[in-house]
Amino acid sequence: MKEVSYNVTVLLIFIVLFVGILTMISFCRKEKIRKRMKFFYGKLRDIECSKEVLSTIGEYTRMHKKMIDDITWNDLDMDDVFIQMNHTWSFAGEDYLYYLLHVPPTSEEDWKMRENLITYYQDHEKERLELQMIFAGIGKYHGFSVYQNIRQSITYNAKIPLIHCGCLFLFIGSTIFTLLNPAEGVGILTLCVIINISLYFYNRKALNCSMQAIQYFLRLWNGAEKIVKKKQIPDQTYADQLKKDYARLKKKVKKVSMPSTMQFGNGTIVELLDYITHLDTIFFYRCMKRLNQEMELVENLITTMGCLESMIAIGSFRESLPFYCSPEFVNHGGLEVQQAYHPLLKFPVTNSISASRGVLVTGSNASGKSTFLKTIAINAILAQGVHTCSAAYYRGQRYQILSSMALRDSICHGESYYITEIKALKRVLDAGEKGQPVLCFVDEVLRGTNTVERIAASSQVLKMFSKKKILCFAATHDVELTYLLEPLFDNYHFQEQVIDGEVVFDYCLYEGRTNSRNAIRLLEMLGYEKEIIDGAEEMVMKFLKDGKWDM
Repeated sequence: MKEVSYNVTVLLIFIVLFVGILTMISFCRKEKIRKRMKFFYGKLRDIECSKEVLSTIGEYTRMHKKMIDDITWNDLDMDDVFIQMNHTWSFAGEDYLYYLLHVPPTSEEDWKMRENLITYYQDHEKERLELQMIFAGIGKYHGFSVYQNIRQSITYNAKIPLIHCGCLFLFIGSTIFTLLNPAEGVGILTLCVIINISLYFYNRKALNCSMQAIQYFLRLWNGAEKIVKKKQIPDQTYADQLKKDYARLKKKVKKVSMPSTMQFGNGTIVELLDYITHLDTIFFYRCMKRLNQEMELVENLITTMGCLESMIAIGSFRESLPFYCSPEFVNHGGLEVQQAYHPLLKFPVTNSISASRGVLVTGSNASGKSTFLKTIAINAILAQGVHTCSAAYYRGQRYQILSSMALRDSICHGESYYITEIKALKRVLDAGEKGQPVLCFVDEVLRGTNTVERIAASSQVLKMFSKKKILCFAATHDVELTYLLEPLFDNYHFQEQVIDGEVVFDYCLYEGRTNSRNAIRLLEMLGYEKEIIDGAEEMVMKFLKDGKWDM
């Protein structure tokens, strides 16, 4: 009797120590995550993200009609902007933040509510960290699109395959037989366990991605439950929406169909039980059957939770900027931006502009034209997508934003650069016929053709932009366009100075067209032969005098 008591005591002590160690490990892990959250909040994200990872993040966006198309997104390096502001910890928040930059909300009431969330979590660190820890518990995965796999998994055949039910009943029956007849039952139970485990892994391969995706949904479900119970949302409208989504899904699906046995990382004992009984697989199919009937509620929960976390990420992005402003939207007029800067530059130069009609920007290479166009375009997207501008002031309409800046010829489609370019410009013209205000950015209009036809065609295309009320910012080396389009476009330029044999750019925007002619001077500074320099200067002087080229 004493020996039994001793063994029980030792076992209890072992269990207590084991649970204590697991608790301590879990506590240390959570504290480490919490410290990372505090440290990285409001700081730039200096990480690399592959195209494959960004593709999985973008699946949620691809399920919706985008306002920012792929050409514009790539022209402006928006992937890099997204990576910098991606301070999310869950797949839902990450997907929705990417979505916001492609499909800007248009409701002013929605943005008032979202602005309340952003500023609240900016100012309340304790509440923000508690919420972020819940989202960290949900997690993210880039091996596949969690969102897409949740949708695909739910549309699986909801009927439970008989083999899994058979394995469960076989285990139960052999266990009962072993309890009644231990001598003969042990061998049968052992054989049953081996068969069940073998069948589990044989059939589980096809379900791995789906079951993993549903586990992420369960974490999202549990996260929503915690947020609702702790009342961690300051905006009552949004809090009621999350509570409603959660309650409706709980009522329809019933939580009994989503037990803890489906969650990864519950320990080897639970996992071994799944291998033997196939319970997690059985519950998976039960989930699919019920969730398939409530797909709209599933979408709502993912969207609501994703939107909530994305607001925290936007607040972190704001804190990472030297300064920022919230945009002011109007129903008419042009675009006014003051002290705007590119959010990806470490030492940016700010520029201001007020445009009620088209803008032509001239200047030499590397003077800042393209960066300026990208700065205004990115600020327009940030204003409409995340209600945040890297500027001191932003005022404008809600535009459809399009660009034609960093195009390439397409070998696969057999298209030259010029064909690619005119197709890109045609889509801008087509957008101008749909009634929505259009804001477009063009770097070197029709650069893919000869000078004479380029100037003639460019002037007519830009003239049509103006006729269709398309607000266009265009950079060009063709000073002739600034004269031809002077009645329709305002002229601005960037300039440089040659100081002590070096070219110095101030990257500041000036009114008027450029009068700089430093291209030949730059050849001289870089050591080109005197014969080349003198010959080029002589040709320029003759052309300016006679209007004809002469070798």
